[in-house]
Amino acid sequence: MTEEVWDTAGDDEAALAAELAAVMALRRSLGAHLASYRIAAGISQRYLGRALGKTRSMISKIENGIRGLPAALWRIADDLCHAQGALVAEHSKLVEAEQAYRAHRRLYRRQAQGEQTQTPALALPTWSALISPVVLLKNDDGAWPRTTLITLGGGCGKLAEELMAVIIRVVRALGRRDAMYLSGSVLAAAGLTELNPDEYTRMAQAVESPHRVDTQVVHNLATMLAQGKRLEDTLGPCQVFETFIAQHRLLHRLLTGGCPEQFRRPLNLVDSSMATSIGVCLINMGHPDEARGYCAHARKAAHDAGSPALAAYAAATTSAAAFQLGDTPAALDNASAARSLAARTGDPRLKALAERAAASAYALNGQYGLSMTAYDRAHDFLTTTHGNAPESPAYWFHHGSVDSTRSRSLSQLGKSQEALQAASTALAQYGPTYVVGYTQCQVRLGHALVLSHDITEAARVLGNAAPQAHLHPRLTAEFHTARALMQPWVHTHAVTTLDAQLAACGLLPATTPKPGASKDSL
Repeated sequence: MTEEVWDTAGDDEAALAAELAAVMALRRSLGAHLASYRIAAGISQRYLGRALGKTRSMISKIENGIRGLPAALWRIADDLCHAQGALVAEHSKLVEAEQAYRAHRRLYRRQAQGEQTQTPALALPTWSALISPVVLLKNDDGAWPRTTLITLGGGCGKLAEELMAVIIRVVRALGRRDAMYLSGSVLAAAGLTELNPDEYTRMAQAVESPHRVDTQVVHNLATMLAQGKRLEDTLGPCQVFETFIAQHRLLHRLLTGGCPEQFRRPLNLVDSSMATSIGVCLINMGHPDEARGYCAHARKAAHDAGSPALAAYAAATTSAAAFQLGDTPAALDNASAARSLAARTGDPRLKALAERAAASAYALNGQYGLSMTAYDRAHDFLTTTHGNAPESPAYWFHHGSVDSTRSRSLSQLGKSQEALQAASTALAQYGPTYVVGYTQCQVRLGHALVLSHDITEAARVLGNAAPQAHLHPRLTAEFHTARALMQPWVHTHAVTTLDAQLAACGLLPATTPKPGASKDSL
């Protein structure tokens, strides 16, 4: 094959990747607009789900751009949400984009197959797909396929050859379905990392033969997870979730496939941290019930590894999931467990995180005094920390995290002025580079300002937060709650200006909701 042909193939794949990115953006936009029209119409996800024959969880996934609906159901949804044909039109545009993408992908595949001089005996991915800087890993899931974009970086030709050789051996050992499932996990798990080609190959060989697990493999898994967690704050959980799932799938293969006994405890430690990270993502994506299952797995893995610190981290996250579900007893019980486990460690950040979980649970139970005392204890523990404490599972937790959540609790308890002060204090402790945390502080400050009837300032603060409010569904839900409280002032200049900003960000319909339609049932 000539150099010119390779360049053309690369251009084709780059065009396909760009086209796919555009399709995914249309999906997310359609889901966001469904949520906006539904909230403006004053109906809940559960009500809409019953009307469409779907569960509340499925409606949440549709609004997050993860799942789809057939055209007939979009027409029903459009009518129920008073969208006046906007949702139907947007869905038609998405269908056209999807059809065009599939046609271009089929054409590209035919061309790629025609260029191959040899075809592997088994139906494996084409060489050009692996050699490309971008690998498309398709995983059909219901109405819409999910596709993960994996960047391999420079020098990936040699890497592709080595990975393909490993994949072929895995196919022979395990069978095609399991082999492709696991080999895809190697690429997807490393998708957000900066491992060099040798380490990619090392990971693939460990998948083939778990007895080859060594210290470097464990280190690579921990590195993958750490880099993904750092990117989550910038990209949001929806963008890193499938990478975390792939990493966890890969780790499960190593643990159950016969890894050396001396590496079982280190792998269990990474397993616990990964499962808790998935739980955090699910909470922020609006699926706290599913998060509890991963947190239970994380706690067991921590127990198997003899790590009270990771068990405390899992328990605190379980309490947060119960809080989101409004399950007061579970929130209190798991916060108590987190406190007890954290007390067995010398980790003040982790102890502070456990106190925050308890404070949120007390607020959910209407216990103002106990909630504020727990928040104060969290600050006290953080005052004793030195530096970033990278060895702590709660290395990211700081004073701003405490005050941001305190503001949410105070708003929940009807203490608007205290909530306003806490949110202002929290915002001053966050840098704008911490995108999700900073935006969440802005939204909570806006919420407290609305409760204090300072609508002009609330609209300004929420308007500043609007461009980042889509980063995760739970943040979007908090944003919608604050905006819904502004309905009595819907015709003021401040709120109409805010709504124009929200419409430009895809957070609200372009039309102004009817007065009184303020219910947010996320």
